[in-house]
Amino acid sequence: MEGFVTAKFFRRLPGHDYMQTILPSEFKRLMVLMLDGAPHVIEDLHTSGTAQTRHKLHTRLRHLQTGRITDRVFADNERVAVAPLETRRTNYSYSQGNMRVFLDAETYEEFELSNEQLGERRFFLKENEEYKALLLDRRLLDIVLPPQIPLLVVDTAPPARGGSDSAWKEATLETGLHVMVPLFIAKGETIRIDTATKKYLGREGPGK
Repeated sequence: MEGFVTAKFFRRLPGHDYMQTILPSEFKRLMVLMLDGAPHVIEDLHTSGTAQTRHKLHTRLRHLQTGRITDRVFADNERVAVAPLETRRTNYSYSQGNMRVFLDAETYEEFELSNEQLGERRFFLKENEEYKALLLDRRLLDIVLPPQIPLLVVDTAPPARGGSDSAWKEATLETGLHVMVPLFIAKGETIRIDTATKKYLGREGPGK
């Protein structure tokens, strides 16, 4: 129909301006929702239900202020506020105690996230590398990781040829992350790691 405009719903939350609300059918992975007055990012989601029962959406959420992971189920008609996020380009600068410091690529403003907020994702941070930052009310909420990242192997057992394809060994990477790698991987090699699953994807560069 000409001139038709999709209706949008908004809700005012304490301490914030009016925020757009959406239904669970519009949820996407890594979307940030405002729940109980706090921002939560959707880590994973799946639906349940049949033609005879009302569908529900099951989500795994990460609280962006505490880093705590929770599971929550939404009814298909439940409207939820979406956080009005600002995105910035930032560089990971350094760690100081329990905090990780990021530098705005344009304004050089410093932002901090705690190790608790980052969780195991802190093992994918490399100094001077650029990451997309998510801000709410000018406060850093989260860092968006690329799907995969190259990391140097700093310790592992000597490489071995042959053997079963299912035989793996543990390796320690430059950021302190421990992963399982094939037997032929040697100390000093750079490998690609999936940032969502923390699993080995392959060698980086020539000869991969």
